[in-house]
Amino acid sequence: MQNLVQEYKQSLKWVEEAKDTASDEDKVYLGSMASDLRYALEWMQTGRRPGHRRGIERRAAYQIEQPLDPLVMQSFVAESTTSHTGITEYEKESIKEALSNLTDREREIYILIRGQCFSRQDAAKMLGVKKGTINKILTRCDEKIKIKKSTSLFCQPLAN
Repeated sequence: MQNLVQEYKQSLKWVEEAKDTASDEDKVYLGSMASDLRYALEWMQTGRRPGHRRGIERRAAYQIEQPLDPLVMQSFVAESTTSHTGITEYEKESIKEALSNLTDREREIYILIRGQCFSRQDAAKMLGVKKGTINKILTRCDEKIKIKKSTSLFCQPLAN
């Protein structure tokens, strides 16, 4: 890997030197090449995508774990508008059981975000609240659903 990094550094040096004597049109292309080389170098040296403050191993909890499968949740919400959603009756009842622990407001927000795939910003605008409020309510919903899934026999996955 170190050899590859050295080759990229050498190529970057050549491109920078070539920019000094190049025409204006060529400087645009050489600048683009230099930018791409710097991007690749940073990625190789840090081990993560440039521009990101955190690696995937340090994501926030709400970015890593979803208490209910997002695709099943979306199919559950789509059930009200279509006749065939592709989820089983057990999955439907399991979701209803998990959502039964939430207040009406929490359920509304949870379904908007997780079921209908609205962004948190859009949901906040629709409901006339701040985005931070949406985040707090979603965190509370996730905790309630996680507790419900661990204590309810009906929310447990089926054994194969």
